[in-house]
Amino acid sequence: MNLIRFALKALLPQAIAFEEATKNPMKHQKKVLFEYIGRNKKTEYGIKYDFANIKSIEDYQRLVPISDCISLHPYIEKMARGVHNVLTIDKPVFFGLTSGSTNRPKLIPVTEFQRAKKAEVMNVWVYYLTKDHPDVLAGKILAIVSPEREEITESGLPCGAESGHAYKNLPQAIKHYYALPYEVFDITDFDARYYSILRVSMEQNVTTIVTLNPTTIILLCRKIDMWKDKITEDIERGTLSRDFNIPENIRKIIEKGLRPNPKRAEELRKIIKEKKKLVPKDFWPKVALIECWKGGTVKLYLKELPRYFGNVPIRDIGCLSTEARCSIPMSDEGAGGVLAIKTNFCEFIPKEDIVKKDKRILLCDQLEKGKDYFLIVTTPGGLYRYNIDDIVRVVGFFNKTPIIEFMQKGLNVCSLAGEKLYESQVSEAINRAVDKNNVVVQFFSICMGLEQPPRYIFLVEFEGTPSREEKKRLLKSIEEELRIENREYDYVRLAQLLTSPILKVVKEGGLEKYRTKKVLEGTHDGQFKAPELALDANFEKNFEIEEEIPLE
Repeated sequence: MNLIRFALKALLPQAIAFEEATKNPMKHQKKVLFEYIGRNKKTEYGIKYDFANIKSIEDYQRLVPISDCISLHPYIEKMARGVHNVLTIDKPVFFGLTSGSTNRPKLIPVTEFQRAKKAEVMNVWVYYLTKDHPDVLAGKILAIVSPEREEITESGLPCGAESGHAYKNLPQAIKHYYALPYEVFDITDFDARYYSILRVSMEQNVTTIVTLNPTTIILLCRKIDMWKDKITEDIERGTLSRDFNIPENIRKIIEKGLRPNPKRAEELRKIIKEKKKLVPKDFWPKVALIECWKGGTVKLYLKELPRYFGNVPIRDIGCLSTEARCSIPMSDEGAGGVLAIKTNFCEFIPKEDIVKKDKRILLCDQLEKGKDYFLIVTTPGGLYRYNIDDIVRVVGFFNKTPIIEFMQKGLNVCSLAGEKLYESQVSEAINRAVDKNNVVVQFFSICMGLEQPPRYIFLVEFEGTPSREEKKRLLKSIEEELRIENREYDYVRLAQLLTSPILKVVKEGGLEKYRTKKVLEGTHDGQFKAPELALDANFEKNFEIEEEIPLE
């Protein structure tokens, strides 16, 4: 508990300062904006867009265009070649590698100045979760990240996942609080990586689990039963199974921390004998909190976590990307977080305006509760009026500062017959239908059937084997919920512009195979999300279909 008291005392001043700032958000937004453009007025970008003569927010919006990964690509390419003073006076120390709008991954420069600013946001988040859940630091932190290094720039800097970069560069003083050595995440064979994560962590007293995507946690939980005997034997002997493709240099690092632990092995065998299975709530009974995404399309998967962890609280990790950390969740309720007004300058485009020529550009004091907005950020890392292609919803206010919740990535909208179906609407409809029918689904996606008249195809991978009648009821419920969620969808169905949907049951293991395929193509394992609304007309071809059920 000494560590907890120390952490709370150390972080309290930052939390107090943040709460005070939320009473006058625009004061701090202006301060942030002019700090960043003043700091970088002599860079190539700052000179081009006349940062030196910007005296107001209106000047900034008039002189500096909204940017994205495509428009900034030439500048970032220069930085990757080692050219300095391009977007920022700070030299990059790393390049985040993340998916872009094309099949070419985008590079995002990361600087020490940016890391320090992001750390301030992280510290406030940690303060609130530690205050609410002091037991998170009573044992080990199981953090699951993606590899730091996937490529090297021309200037010799690593490119990869920023989560891996941060983990690898943890201060030496706190590394021992983490359950895993970083090198585990450099294992390229995914079964070998997952096995190593479980083998090392399952003999420790884990009290909190941190990762971006809850599907990563669920995937690991499903692997436990498959490998329980092998893991138990390894723990007993202090070994790391040779059945997995683990590079020798990484194997040596992992094995260096292993010792025979027959007592823990016996505890696990006793659980297996009594329960006939091995789930985390039985061998990690002191897990006090899970931290992961809760908003957008992952809501469906959060419902599976209690099966493995019981009623452990879950806290959203915030609107977080390589480009910016934009919100600070302050409670376990919902998926909202207070806008990080002291770290980024934020502008907002109403969702319905994004396709208009004359878009409204709003500031944080002009937002309305319940409305959805595209988020435009100016960051400490040298991104100016950058469209990160996230749609957020204002779900409330903390003092005078908006609480935002991530809804979906980009304007993922399908319109086969004028219905304009949003991914967020699909997510809401699926969640309600699944709850209503008491079925467990491992994967769900709606894709396009382009026959005439067109129809939607509902792809589902079930856990267990529901009857055909149960599947029909689920299909009917999804259709009903979509018609409630989207009145245009209801209209085009009534008008017979869309024919009735069909449910296609994906063969068991389909999601995991698709996940593996996407990771091998370059998607970060921790950032993988199967779309709940797929705009690729060939998306269905990624899966083996074992049953088709029409809406009767």
